[in-house]
Order: sequence, then structure tokens, then C-alpha cells
Amino acid sequence: MQKCLESIHAQAGCGVEHLVIDGGSTDGTLEFLRPYEANGWIKLYSEPDKGIYDAFNKGVKKATGKYVCFINSDDYLQNSQGLATALSYLQQTNADFSYSPVGYEQNGKIVLTDEATLSMCNAFYYMPGSHQGMVFKKDLFSKIGYHSLDFLICADYDFVLRALLQKATFVKVPLMYAVFSLDGLTGNNPTKINNESITIKANNYSVSFEQAEQIHLFHYIPWKLFFLLLQKTSIKNKFPYIWLNFKNMPLWKQLKQLRYWFLIIRTRKGRRAFRLLGINFINEEKK
Repeated sequence: MQKCLESIHAQAGCGVEHLVIDGGSTDGTLEFLRPYEANGWIKLYSEPDKGIYDAFNKGVKKATGKYVCFINSDDYLQNSQGLATALSYLQQTNADFSYSPVGYEQNGKIVLTDEATLSMCNAFYYMPGSHQGMVFKKDLFSKIGYHSLDFLICADYDFVLRALLQKATFVKVPLMYAVFSLDGLTGNNPTKINNESITIKANNYSVSFEQAEQIHLFHYIPWKLFFLLLQKTSIKNKFPYIWLNFKNMPLWKQLKQLRYWFLIIRTRKGRRAFRLLGINFINEEKK
């Protein structure tokens, strides 16, 4: 916790209002935090809550700035220019939120990062990054709602997906400044994570749990649904998203889809069609 507090206090190039939302701790946490509060480093609020996402929501409502981000007590910011850099990208683009690579620490060492795989294209299948590397406009929560308390582990993914499907704009920040502690993951329940992620997709895609489970397992969304989802977003260059969904298809479906897109010779009652390389040469009603 001390490393977290000090790393946020060390942020330069931007004003930081550090709110600590405590769930009514009785384990000595408040006594540890009081000196930081007295020195003006933090604003401390302590009362019973309904979990981490209830605390996130309380923090958003109490924040007075234009942007908010969420850092857990065992995480930290390794670069003192991190938040200033993210804010610079947000202000230049007027995006609703930013996302950036995150380092993952275990036993005091950064053991891996998500720099190579970080992409918003993944958001249709799973959380596209860690919330520690994201900064949001505060008013985005007023527009699309707060974190859902129906989810204990994946409400951040639900929020990002809802934002994406309600035309929120985003920008990637090419700087790894946040570090996420893997030491706190031992209590996570993989079955619970999977079930929540599937339910989130079922809710947001208006499909059954079984259909969402297939999307979750294979990272592939049926094309008719996928194009409908893309239309709901602010995404302008849709090709990377289409390409990723295509790559995730089973091989036999890829071949079938390619045939549909690039070569169709079809004769039906009252209609005939011929398509080659995506161009319709004949698409007419029979006489």
C-alpha cells in the first residue's frame, strides 16, 4: 500500500486528487492511512461497501476532476509522467477513455507485460487490458451508468464493453506506467470469472448464455451479430476487428466464409447470383 501511495503522490505534470475508498477496515489500515491524510496526500473515506466496484463508484461520485482512474492498494504507477502522458493523449483526441500497457509484478519483479497483445479489438471477447492502465472521462459514467454491482470480479469489463457499444471513443497510450500485482490473485475463482464474462457478453449482445459461452470459448462472433455490434461503436477502421474475428473462426468456417465473400455461384427459384473476389457480376431476378 505504501508503494501505491508514494507512486501516486510522485505523479508530475498534472494535478492529482487521490481518493482512498476504504470499506470500513478494522485491521489497522485506517491508522496506517491517517498520516497520509494529515499531510494532504489523500482524501480518506471509510464506510462499509458492497465490494471493489461499489468503492469504484463511490470514488467516481466523490471525484471533482474531469478524469478518473482506479488503482488498487497493491498496485502502483512506475513512471512519474504516466498520468500526465495519458491526459495529454486524452486532451489531444478528446477521447472518452485511454488504455495503455500494464506490467504484471510477482514477488517484487515485473514478470510480464501485455504490450505485445494489447488491443481494443479484443474487447468483444474479453477485457482488452487492465483497468489500472485506463483513464476515463468522469462524465462517461453519467452517460452509460456506473460499474454494475451484479459482478464481483468482471464489472470493469462490463463497463468497458458497454462504453464501446454506446459509441465511447478511446485512444491507446504507448507507455507502460501502471503495474498490477499478481500476488493478490490467489483468491480469484476462475469459474466465477468465466461465468461473469459469459453473462456480460450475453447481456450486451442480447444472446443466450449458451451462445455467449461459445463466443467466450472460441473468441468468434457470428458475422451478422458481429457487424451489428460494430455499427454500435465509434470505430472508424473496422478492418482489424473483422480480421481478428475471421482469424478466430474454425478453419471450415473460414473456407465457407471466403467462398461466400469471394466466389458465389447460386441459382435459386426466381433469382441467380455470381460473385467473384467480392464483386457481384450477376445479382438479379430470373425472368
